Amino acid sequence: MDFLKSAINTIAAKANSAFPYSIGDRIDFHNDTIWQVNDGFRRNDNLPVTVFRFDVNVNKSRLILAKNAVKKLRTLRFPSVIKVLDIYESDSEILIATEHVVPLDLALQKRETLNNDIIRWGLYAIAVTIKFINVDASSIHGNVRTSSIFISDSGEWKLSGFEVLTSTKDEEPVIYTFGGLLPDSARYASPEVVKSGWDVLKKAPHHLYDSWLYGCLIYEIFNGRLTTSDQLQSSIRKQIPADLFGPFKRLVQPIPKQRVSVKQFVEVGRDNNSKATNNLGAGFFKSDLIDLSENLDNLGVQNEHERQAFLRELQKLKSRFPQSYLRLKILPELVKCLEFSGGGPNVLVVLLDFASFLSQEEYQSAVAPTIVKLFSVPDRAIRLALLESLSKFIELLPAKTVNDKIFPDLLTGFTDVAPVIREQTVKAVLVIVPKLSDRNINNDLLRHLAKAQNDEQPGIRTNTTICLGKIAHNLGPHTRSRVLITAFSRSLRDSFVHARSAALLALAVTVDIFSPDDCATKILPAICPALLDKEKLVRTQAQKTLDVYIAKVKDHAASIPDQSALSAPVSSSLSSSPSPSKPVEENGAWSINGFAKQFVSGNLEAGFPVLQERQNGGVHLADQPAPLTVEQPNRSSSFNFAPDNKVEADDNNEDDDFGWGDLDDGDENIANSNTSANINDDWAAFDEPKPKPAVAPVRNTKPLNTTSTKSNINNNVTSTSHRTIKSHSIAAHKKKKELLFADEGAGEDDGWGDGW
Repeated sequence: MDFLKSAINTIAAKANSAFPYSIGDRIDFHNDTIWQVNDGFRRNDNLPVTVFRFDVNVNKSRLILAKNAVKKLRTLRFPSVIKVLDIYESDSEILIATEHVVPLDLALQKRETLNNDIIRWGLYAIAVTIKFINVDASSIHGNVRTSSIFISDSGEWKLSGFEVLTSTKDEEPVIYTFGGLLPDSARYASPEVVKSGWDVLKKAPHHLYDSWLYGCLIYEIFNGRLTTSDQLQSSIRKQIPADLFGPFKRLVQPIPKQRVSVKQFVEVGRDNNSKATNNLGAGFFKSDLIDLSENLDNLGVQNEHERQAFLRELQKLKSRFPQSYLRLKILPELVKCLEFSGGGPNVLVVLLDFASFLSQEEYQSAVAPTIVKLFSVPDRAIRLALLESLSKFIELLPAKTVNDKIFPDLLTGFTDVAPVIREQTVKAVLVIVPKLSDRNINNDLLRHLAKAQNDEQPGIRTNTTICLGKIAHNLGPHTRSRVLITAFSRSLRDSFVHARSAALLALAVTVDIFSPDDCATKILPAICPALLDKEKLVRTQAQKTLDVYIAKVKDHAASIPDQSALSAPVSSSLSSSPSPSKPVEENGAWSINGFAKQFVSGNLEAGFPVLQERQNGGVHLADQPAPLTVEQPNRSSSFNFAPDNKVEADDNNEDDDFGWGDLDDGDENIANSNTSANINDDWAAFDEPKPKPAVAPVRNTKPLNTTSTKSNINNNVTSTSHRTIKSHSIAAHKKKKELLFADEGAGEDDGWGDGW
């Protein structure tokens, strides 16, 4: 039956456009009021609400009470008074939509959700509201009971039940005439009302009746349902706290003149320094939760010292508040303080800490807009707090918001005049980069990191190198290799020891990014000077990093197929006369490696078996169909007779250099003065090798003069005046070897020939 009624109510509410709320299920609790309480929601945005419904046809005799409640709810505003959203009146019903609340009676049934601190906090809120009604509004509430109190989503206690709320200035006071129409009015009536009727209230101070009712409320909260007033006069306190029992007894004195007002009750309860007077205890309302809730409303007008003290206490006691109170009450106040009262970085830190309780949807609506605004604020203290706390909120923000709104403002930190902002901005890159688009990473971010690596502060340069090492895999595959090689090579020449060490560490952890060719030709030559660094820290790390790259190069070299067995063809008649020291291969050709080894080592006779055979009386070289020639191996061979002067084009030559190369010219803080003059700092230049100077290959274009050659071999003549071999003389070959194997820019023998 209840389900059918709920469905009918929902349809009726939807049909009524004047009341834009849908009525849901009825809330079942010990309801001794004139209202039917239902859950509901606002149709345009699904906002949860609570709907109080009065059926005129069923309770026509109490219509005056419902109308009085509507009138008072329209005019009375106080923080602990239930918040009204909309009111609808018709001939058949009265509907009041309020903030979403839960009856206190339901919360009392689940005592685990209401500890002693929360109950005192709630009782204090109701007492302050009654004090406001009695003193400031000069009125009598007349209906203070558990069924008139509700708990909001934020955990705050809210007072309702304004059916007989009466001002002493009203021409027709409702409570004096219609107080008896309230459900269970006799059970809660004070002794003087029971004895003399409701008119007796006109003669007594108007606050005394609410004092009695508030005492009844305290009893019911701690001891359960009140059945008779005799229970209040018992000397057994039962579950009432000891420090509250004395003041409670003064509220429920049967003689009105001996009864204290709620105002006195609040004042003594908040004064923990005064001595007890007339058996009235003190300090039972002096608690941290109450203090913080009192100061929260004044947060925007507090001075800096008061605000700091408040925030410290709030951080310390946040676990004692309901999480709903933190989310729905404290957070909005912190947001308002930041936006309109200049709360400063300390308020921001607390705000971000409390925001961790929010869901992503709540975060987007309550906190994210404020964070976006704060990134554009020029206050450096706010910016520093945002950067240091970035990890607390970045995951809760959508990527579009980060890229379009936060990232452009964050980039300004790279050029800030304060070093601490620049350094913290570099550190923040590690947190924000997973949310950034490829375009923002590989364009704007890299350009600013290039400037940061030229910063005058060595710590910022070091952190930039570390940052690049950590975000290496986030960079675009077409740019990261050349950018990182150039950046790390630049840091290896930094005058700051930790910058050089950071570069070596970054190289070690990014070894998988670089190709074996880059490792051998660009990175290893850059690492080797660090082996002789003046700082042991750098030398040690250089050795470790070098081992990593050597291992990678060796592994790759082992996987390259052997292509060194290239042949040099000779005539068939020569192949029939093998040399005693080096026989001719069966296919009639010399091994290139074998020939080169003997040629370079000076074993001329072993290297020219044909000439040796001619010396022993064999055939003349002139009788052979063609002179002895050796074919040049192709470029892929492991041994080259002449350097290849052709420079292969890099696939990335046309890529932007992101500003890495044009920022450190002449920067004495970055490059070591001993090397900066000879090394180009352009990050893009590492992908564009310079052409080596051309060396004309030595070619044997004429047949050997066999007569002179034979004479020279027999007599072992070394003088150049007796040499007649024009292109294959020993001096010519030695010179050729020096030209072919000399390191560019060095004239001494490096011992490369010994390796062959």
